[in-house]
Amino acid sequence: MDLKHAISLKSIQNARELGGYITADGRRIKNGVLLRTASLSLISDDDICMLTDTYHLQHIIDFRMEAELPGAEDPVIDGVKHHHLDVIDMAASGLEEYARSGISKPDVMQIVRLSVESGLMNENMYIGFLANDGGKKAFSEFFRILLKAAPDRSVLWHCTSGKDRTGLAAMLLLSVLGVEEDVIMEDYLLTNEYYAEQIEGMKLLLQSKGCDDACIDQAILVFDAVDERFMQNAIHYLKKEYGSVIGYIHNALLISQEDIHILKAKYLEPLF
Repeated sequence: MDLKHAISLKSIQNARELGGYITADGRRIKNGVLLRTASLSLISDDDICMLTDTYHLQHIIDFRMEAELPGAEDPVIDGVKHHHLDVIDMAASGLEEYARSGISKPDVMQIVRLSVESGLMNENMYIGFLANDGGKKAFSEFFRILLKAAPDRSVLWHCTSGKDRTGLAAMLLLSVLGVEEDVIMEDYLLTNEYYAEQIEGMKLLLQSKGCDDACIDQAILVFDAVDERFMQNAIHYLKKEYGSVIGYIHNALLISQEDIHILKAKYLEPLF
């Protein structure tokens, strides 16, 4: 199955780009420069060559928590700058138990339990990411890296599954570049297409363990799927608190209108 906006990486999940999206003012995002993926920890040598030789990768931005890194670190790639920008404030989110339990290799149901008990995995989860100081600092630095990046080289950002923190970063960037909200939502929901086979496999696994439908739905949202309500609630929050997504970017992330002009000049091109 041909997936929209896919990039040529065989060993990395949810690997796609923002290139090709059309903006409200009739321009298009350049191909091959704004890349979003899941974790890079298992990337093959061939895919590393693809990133460096075809996409001319300059920056990798890792939005994962410190507790997610041991044993799953990003590769060191010659000529590529690595940035760890932790979106989640573990203390503020009540996630210290994640660190103690070793989140990188726990039991499936343990992660689901911790996510539910901590209040992390619910339809207001993204609001917490955007509102906490760690999230504001991380997303602000995300834009600073994009502003400094060379126009002919790519930037790649990811978290673990490349869907929640990565999806929020994509939403903010697409908003800055002038993409319509319905298209931004389509990009967010592409995760469910990219993980369709994995989602079905998770359902069958959990059914075999005797999990009920509510438990299965929760587990799928933790690991593989996205829910439109999560992003809708996040955008609604930004509009309510800051007037718009751009208002949040200006006032909470301290990205100026001049910065936005620079980003548009760097990453957009005429349709014809």
